[in-house]
Amino acid sequence: MHTRVAIVTGASRGIGKRTALELAHRGYGIVASARALERDGRLPGSLAETRAEIEAAGARVVVARADMSRRDEASALVSTAVETFGRLDAVVNNAALTHGGNVPVTELEFEDWHAQFDTNLHGPLALIQAAVPHLSRARGVIVNLSSGAGDLKPAVEGPLLYSVGYAASKAALNRLANALAGELMALGIAIVNVDPGSVSTERLERRLDTLSPEHRARLVSMEVPAVAIGHLVSCGTALEWTGRLLRAADFVRSQGLGTAVPDSARI
Repeated sequence: MHTRVAIVTGASRGIGKRTALELAHRGYGIVASARALERDGRLPGSLAETRAEIEAAGARVVVARADMSRRDEASALVSTAVETFGRLDAVVNNAALTHGGNVPVTELEFEDWHAQFDTNLHGPLALIQAAVPHLSRARGVIVNLSSGAGDLKPAVEGPLLYSVGYAASKAALNRLANALAGELMALGIAIVNVDPGSVSTERLERRLDTLSPEHRARLVSMEVPAVAIGHLVSCGTALEWTGRLLRAADFVRSQGLGTAVPDSARI
């Protein structure tokens, strides 16, 4: 039986992979999930590579293919964790459907709208529902990856930089955590949303030349949200922040976690 165990979704690359490695270095057994085991050919990174790096760090890991838009596959990750490690201490809901630009509301396809909500909200909820009985025994932690896209903002003429389905589903994820916090607190479970900010992921690196100088100046490394999440999961005091939305760069600074965050990184 492993000392502590975490599920990390969307762990083939980006923030999910860095978070899985961070938790492995903190002594967690890892259930790493994504939609495919091998590289999809468009972006670097795969579950197989994540598994190899975690094992090279001396930690135990099991990888599981799971499409978070399918609620049965999302909840099955809990069975994988318990059957493999005998326990579950943390869930990191990182997987998200981010592709697709914005379109005028009259052209919005409900298929795309539902796809965003299925992956970004319904899948995380299914995973939370399945995990709660095990997390309550461990006084565990749930971390949901949010986005500044979910914030209420002043109206600006012109299209958004992201799809309205992505923005609305992330806003709903924020409120979901906030609404569940009291119920879960009574079970000893913390639920916290983390906005990673503007992060230099593999996906973003491919289009750096399309970003404004101001945007590039705000970028932080993937280490920033990974360290913030790692601290929340392992510190033992996550209930202090339960029900809240934390900005990763600000949280790292406030907790003195030693990760370089440029002064220009504002969330």
